[in-house]
Amino acid sequence: MELLEKAIAEYKIWLDKTKDDAFMQGELSQLEGSPDELLECFAGDLGFGTSGIRGIIGPGPRRINKYVVARATQGLSDYINSRAANGENLRKRVVIACDSRRFSTQFAKETAEVLSGNGIKALLFSEISPVPLLSYSIKELDCDYGIMITASHNPSIFNGYKVYNKYGHQVVGDEPRAILDSIKKLDFFDDIKKSTDNIELLEDEIPERFIYEIDRITSPFINKDEGKDIRIVYTPLNGAGRKYVYEALRNAGFTNVLSVPSQDGFDENFTTCKKPNPEKLSAYNEAFKILDQMNADIIISTDPDSDRVGVALVHDETKINLTGNQIGLLILEHLCNSKPPRHGQIVYRSIISTPLLDRMAEANDLDVNYTQTGFKYIGEAIQNLINEGRESDYYFGFEESHGYLISPFLRDKDGISSAVIIAAIAAKQKKRGQDLIDHLEEIYGDYGTLIDRTKSFTFEGLSGQETMKNIMDYLRNEVSDKIGDLYIEDRIDYLNDDTGLDKANIIKFDMDDGSTIIVRPSGTEPKIKVYMFLTDPTSSIDKSITSLMESYK
Repeated sequence: MELLEKAIAEYKIWLDKTKDDAFMQGELSQLEGSPDELLECFAGDLGFGTSGIRGIIGPGPRRINKYVVARATQGLSDYINSRAANGENLRKRVVIACDSRRFSTQFAKETAEVLSGNGIKALLFSEISPVPLLSYSIKELDCDYGIMITASHNPSIFNGYKVYNKYGHQVVGDEPRAILDSIKKLDFFDDIKKSTDNIELLEDEIPERFIYEIDRITSPFINKDEGKDIRIVYTPLNGAGRKYVYEALRNAGFTNVLSVPSQDGFDENFTTCKKPNPEKLSAYNEAFKILDQMNADIIISTDPDSDRVGVALVHDETKINLTGNQIGLLILEHLCNSKPPRHGQIVYRSIISTPLLDRMAEANDLDVNYTQTGFKYIGEAIQNLINEGRESDYYFGFEESHGYLISPFLRDKDGISSAVIIAAIAAKQKKRGQDLIDHLEEIYGDYGTLIDRTKSFTFEGLSGQETMKNIMDYLRNEVSDKIGDLYIEDRIDYLNDDTGLDKANIIKFDMDDGSTIIVRPSGTEPKIKVYMFLTDPTSSIDKSITSLMESYK
């Protein structure tokens, strides 16, 4: 009851402070008499989690709206100004981009106005732009930070706010906590400063330089003659990749690229794709229609902010979308064959990505470095290499959630250059009379097979956080010797064990048959994710894990 009383008190403050905002007043009025909704919207704040904020669009401090965005930006502004006041050499410049989601453009302008009101130069892209462009532009424009308004691949009810440091990767280490501490000191309404005096709109120059770089880094891995013979269906899933992927593919010699009309324009509701996630087969429903009509060979997709890439095709009359791990194996194998690595070069992969990549790397004289989940850690590792004068040691970066980077020209995953490489792989295999599934079978023949399965279990609302904690506590403290029909040979608790990596609420189980199970709560969604790498597809592990998760619902 005390929590509800606090939520009602906060609700009344928002009613009073937004009297001049007709839209917000309408949103707030719909919550009257609904205690559950009041709790969801007003019982606490959205946390500054995986380098930013992500949440459901709506009223109140536990939803994402222009007041939450303004407060976050005021906190970031105060943090920047305090660093400058303490003698740090900051340019006090921040670049801002947004994707095609509901309110993204408004939130980006709100962000720019608050930065400007605090004496910080706000460089705002004048059109919807992808994450890779933002990451690239931070260094190119000599900025201290970048901000991306996006909720990545989440459904249309979500939006978010991601903060990037001067190197171009999302903030890491102590910095997210320091920014959050700065945000928490602020009132949502009375402490916000705004102006339009210090805002600059960015037009074509940086995007043109970015596309030139995409062409430069992908050209060593492409045979332009092969590109003429393959028919590619591309869908940006109504997002920011549209302009950039088409141009990058055209520059690389892919002349038969077909659009998906219902998903080619910006659509904040993602009308034909409720979950615009390249990991989901349902994301390709519209694209498969075009593939069938035009007798095309392959579908390539990028998520709404275009940092992730996906692939789908028809093989033996069956519609298949490749997993992120399968795409990673295909890309690394292609890179190694096109431009053989030298001794000492490094592949970076997250701890939740396929161990098969390690076997391929070893066979090609590549070292493998492991990072925590989240591509920001690969970005941080790249910057560490550069600081040591070893940028050329970077070979490839990969995480299982469809994130890849073939060159350290930026510090985040890049769906645009990856789309070009995937097209090149498909074109090469078509010339050999094969498709990507055929080629994967060849790779498995060379390096062995691990069947990768990823499952997500959703636990919504305030109670969901407690439920996920209980599940992780159970796995950590009660599961000791067996999961399903397999015995646990080894385990790593990345929260409590000394692994040399940042602490994270992740548990890894190595099973006695060579399978691996990894469990973690998502950093951006109310889900627990389970990653399985199985030597035997008939193992009961999948069923056992599902039963455990369902027992908590």
